[in-house]
Amino acid sequence: MAAEKKLPIVTIFSEYPSICDEIKNVDATIPLQFVAVTNKQGLAFSVFDRQDPEISETAMNRLKEAEILVSDPNLLSHIYQQLPHTKWVQSTWAGQDEFFKHLDYSKPLPEFSLCKLGQELAVPLGEYVIGRLIAHERRFYKCYEAQKAKIWGSKIVPYRLLSELTIGILGVGDIGSQIAEYCKTFGMKVWGMVRRELPIEKRSCCVDRYCLTSELPVLLSNCDVVCNVLPSTPKTIGFLSGDVLADAKEKKPIFINVGRGDVMDEASIIKAIRENWISHAILDVQPIEPIPQESPLWSMKEITISPHEAGLTFGKNVAAALTENYWRYVRGEPLKYVVDMKAGY
Repeated sequence: MAAEKKLPIVTIFSEYPSICDEIKNVDATIPLQFVAVTNKQGLAFSVFDRQDPEISETAMNRLKEAEILVSDPNLLSHIYQQLPHTKWVQSTWAGQDEFFKHLDYSKPLPEFSLCKLGQELAVPLGEYVIGRLIAHERRFYKCYEAQKAKIWGSKIVPYRLLSELTIGILGVGDIGSQIAEYCKTFGMKVWGMVRRELPIEKRSCCVDRYCLTSELPVLLSNCDVVCNVLPSTPKTIGFLSGDVLADAKEKKPIFINVGRGDVMDEASIIKAIRENWISHAILDVQPIEPIPQESPLWSMKEITISPHEAGLTFGKNVAAALTENYWRYVRGEPLKYVVDMKAGY
C-alpha cells in the first residue's frame, strides 16, 4: 500500500502572532512553522512598528524553503526575491500596495500566487460604513457632547433615514459588494462604479445601477453618499484629486473613504469641503498616515477621522482564508482571491 503524501507545511512570517493558534483552532491537521519577526533592535516586531525587520540567516533559510507562506505585504516586500520554492503566498491584508510599491517591475514578476483577504474583511468594512452613516445622520456625536455638558433637549434638527439616500460605491469587488448588500438592507439605492462592463452573472443584485469610471460625474451628481473602496494602483492614485468632486456640488454628498488614502490628496479634500462640493468627509484612510500634527484635517468640523481601523486584520480572519485556500491548494483547485500581479490588486 502506497504511503500517503505528506501535507505541505505552511510557513508563517507575520507581525500577527496569533495566526498560528487561530489556524490550529480552525484545523489542527495543517502543519505549521512560525518564523519570528524582529526589528533592528532585535525586539518582537509590532504591527505599529514601521522599521525594517531584521531577518536572521537561520530564519531566511527557512523562508527560502517555504512552499506555502503566510505573510504581511510590508514584510513580503523584503523577501519576495528570495523565495525560489514558494508557490503560494497568503496575504494577511486586503490591500497589497505595500508589496506592489516595492516590486521591481524591471525583473520578471514573482511566479508564486498571491492571495489577498477578501470576504473576511468585507463584513467589518461594511459595518463601519453603515455605523458611520447612521451616527452622522442621527447626530450621535452631538448627543454625546450635550450629555457631557448636561444639556437636555437641545435643538431638534430633522434627520434623514438611510432609506431616503442613494450611495455611490467606487469599486464593487468583494468588499464593495458587501457594503452594497448592507446598504440595500437599509433600503438605500445603490450605484456602483467599475472599470469595465460586468457580465450579468458577476453583477450584485444589491447594486441598482452600474457605471464605468468614465461616468463618475454622473454618479457624483446623483448620490447622497459617495464611498471609496478602490485599491491603491497607478490608475487610482489621485483619482479624486483636483476638482473631480466639483461634479458632486448638486447633492453635496457625504464622502466616505475606506479604500486607500492616496485616492485624493489632502489639499483636494480640504478644497472639496470649503467649496461645499461635499458636506462631510468620513476618512478611515488618509493621504499621509499618521496624519501630521499640523494638518488642518484634525480641526475641520466637516471631517471625521479614524486611524485606519475600519477593517483590522485579526488572526481568525487570516485563519479562515488560509484554511479554505489550503485545501484548495492540496486538491489542485483554483485558489480564491488571487491578486493580479500586473494590475496590482
